[in-house]
Amino acid sequence: MNSVLEELATEYTAALRDYLDGRGEIALQQAYDVGRKTLAKGLGVLDMATIQHRALVKCLLKAHTPREGSQTLRAVKKFFVESLLPFEMSHRRIQEVNVALRESERRYRDLVENARDVIYTLSTDGTIRSLNPAFEAMTGWSGADWLGQEFGRLIHPDDLPRAAALFQAVLHGQAPPTFELRIRSLSGSYIPGEFVATSQTQGGRVVGVLGIARDITDRKRAEEALLHLNEALEAEVGRIAHALHDEAGQLLASVHIVLADIARELPSHASRRLQEVRGLLDKIEEQLRHLSHELRPTILDDLGLGPALEFLADGVSRRTGLLISVEGSPDKRLPAATETALYRIVQEVLTNVTKHAQATRVRIRFQRDGRLLRCSIRDNGVGFDVLAATTRRGSRGLGLLGIQERLNAAGGTLNIHSAPGSGTELVITTPAEA
Repeated sequence: MNSVLEELATEYTAALRDYLDGRGEIALQQAYDVGRKTLAKGLGVLDMATIQHRALVKCLLKAHTPREGSQTLRAVKKFFVESLLPFEMSHRRIQEVNVALRESERRYRDLVENARDVIYTLSTDGTIRSLNPAFEAMTGWSGADWLGQEFGRLIHPDDLPRAAALFQAVLHGQAPPTFELRIRSLSGSYIPGEFVATSQTQGGRVVGVLGIARDITDRKRAEEALLHLNEALEAEVGRIAHALHDEAGQLLASVHIVLADIARELPSHASRRLQEVRGLLDKIEEQLRHLSHELRPTILDDLGLGPALEFLADGVSRRTGLLISVEGSPDKRLPAATETALYRIVQEVLTNVTKHAQATRVRIRFQRDGRLLRCSIRDNGVGFDVLAATTRRGSRGLGLLGIQERLNAAGGTLNIHSAPGSGTELVITTPAEA
């Protein structure tokens, strides 16, 4: 008998003697305490029986007659039952936990089996361990045929290096919240999928990956349609800008010529009044020129986003008095659709600042981060409740909605930081490559 069991047996024997000497409930409470300590130390019912046997032998040796021995046996029965109560209570709790666990597993299994998204698990070497029925509905493949296969065989070859890097990032707890990969279907075509993944741990050790994949074909089609719509709108805006710059400019030039001819035939005092009219026409011409450039700046096509935004900032500053600074640059030319989207977004933001923010300064800052470009636009205005503005209908809500739609089409994201009285910052992240 080891030292722990020896100690418990000594305590149990002393309590049993107290019980035989008539101490009643106090001794029974001691029996319960010994049973609880035995359970807490990781010992079982057989260990408790060993303790009971040893204590019983010692007590029977002190019985002088068979009758005393019989009385001792009858008394010890109740005492032993009392010492086993902690084990009985523990057994019942375990049964209740097992019932709850089986019910939880059943609900989890029902959820996984009936989910519309693909739920999968991978081992640490990248082999597929489980797939729910949604995998077959999404790809046409039988899930059973892919168990034990390399997950990379399902990924588009162009996406495979990034998929491998993301897999390692998930194992190390460094994966992005969501990412996109193209998945091969039974027909041979590729399905765009949006993924969420996290590492699985057991005993503090990473044992695999649990992930969810969603078919985003409809979303991609909507983004492509929106992109084509934006391109069509840009073409129309370009046509209007051309009409303002060229046609209206030619008409104003003709008016200048006619007014110059008239001025030569008028007295000097009337000619001076006509010069004032020509001065107003010059201002109109300048405003039309700025407006046409803002509608579709040729500088955006010729020199890129940075110079175009500096030109835009200068024009808005002249009209509104806002102090607008443009810091950093995209470093090199971006895809045409991305440059156009960012230009329109900054233009929309400056319009919102002018109308609503009551700001005096705006800072536009670019930062290149690998394959991503971050653009932050911060003002020192009155700020606003972001949740309320993004959920209600109205000019500001629709402006933010338009910004988000342009970013979706360009594959970008938008984060807004603002609160009443603390200004506003919009952080835009877009791919820097096509």
